[in-house]
Amino acid sequence: MKYTIIYLIALIFSSCSKKEEKKPDQVSALKEVISSGIVGLGRIEPDEKLSSLATEVGGIVVAIHKKENDIIAKGDLIIELDHSVQDAKKVQIKSRIETQRIEINIAQLKLKENKINLVNKQIELQRLKNLHENGAETRQNVDNLETETKIFQANVEQLQSRVMMENSRLEEVKQELEVSNKELQQYWIKALSDGQIMTMNATKGAALSPNQAFADFIPKSKLVATCEIDELFADKIKKGQKAIIRQIGSNKTVGSGVVIFASSALKRKSLFSEKAGDQEDRRVREIKILLANQTQYLINSRIECVIETIN
Repeated sequence: MKYTIIYLIALIFSSCSKKEEKKPDQVSALKEVISSGIVGLGRIEPDEKLSSLATEVGGIVVAIHKKENDIIAKGDLIIELDHSVQDAKKVQIKSRIETQRIEINIAQLKLKENKINLVNKQIELQRLKNLHENGAETRQNVDNLETETKIFQANVEQLQSRVMMENSRLEEVKQELEVSNKELQQYWIKALSDGQIMTMNATKGAALSPNQAFADFIPKSKLVATCEIDELFADKIKKGQKAIIRQIGSNKTVGSGVVIFASSALKRKSLFSEKAGDQEDRRVREIKILLANQTQYLINSRIECVIETIN
């Protein structure tokens, strides 16, 4: 009987220990506690830095074509400013172009007419010279006709210059139209690269000043964890080292990655310098970790990165 009770007690303890071994959370926590490495604070951001979108010109917002979280491609229209004055200027320049073409046409017709008259005068002059050589025409008449012919020749040359000048004026007005088109394009704010709108601050009907930011833009690039490593451990960081990503203040692993950049110089804290108790003489080394999973993070999330220094 005594041995039977001892056997049952041993069986109960064995069963309890097996159940505890099957708890995955405890095993995972144990592994994280055992895992060692250099810890730094950081945040999630695109490899290409976030940028603010601004306008080159000021104006009233008449249309917003993209909103927050919208994926955009290079050349996509984002917002549109009032461009009614620029439209009117463009119409005015086009009208001047048509007028200038008419001026060119008139000058060309006059040139053509004077060329015909010049040819007639040259033929008549040659005939008079022949008659003068045969004694049938006076020298005075030949000289008079020769003077008229020279005047027609001068008129032709003058009209040729006028046609050239009118064509040059046409090119100037065309260039003015080209400048007007470029100015007009400034009122259609388009994406300069692929990416995503993170925040949109512009509202329809509101005024924007030149160079005023109206949206935050996330360039299309890989997500990285930008972390700061204390100067005491900075020399232990190397490209290619593996890293795990944790929630701040927690041992829970939320991801992993590889160090792809390590600054060649130390600098003052920047990511979390607003924290109370930071010493002003503390310096850090900035590193970037390429994240293995690109879809599970929120941009600007604060995280802890643990760099594995043991291969």
